[in-house]
Amino acid sequence: MRGMATLYVRNVPAPLYAELAHWAEESGRSVNSEMLVLLEEEAERRRRHSGWYEELLALRRELGLSSEDADLAIAAIRAHRDGTDRDEGS
Repeated sequence: MRGMATLYVRNVPAPLYAELAHWAEESGRSVNSEMLVLLEEEAERRRRHSGWYEELLALRRELGLSSEDADLAIAAIRAHRDGTDRDEGS
């Protein structure tokens, strides 16, 4: 990217701005610099995770799972995560 763009953010809720200002102070940065750091970190996180859904679909095809099989697997994972897969007596 050539040069620098200017970004204006309007209607920032006061509690969010206060939190951002607190983070900036803790980091020894200005609010602007802190916001740039947060934006850069989020952009990098999104770049790293951008292809996950396509990779998941490719894995499903590779394993030969049908949509129904995938739905059952998803339901089992959610039940385990939520603790609803455990017996009442345990």
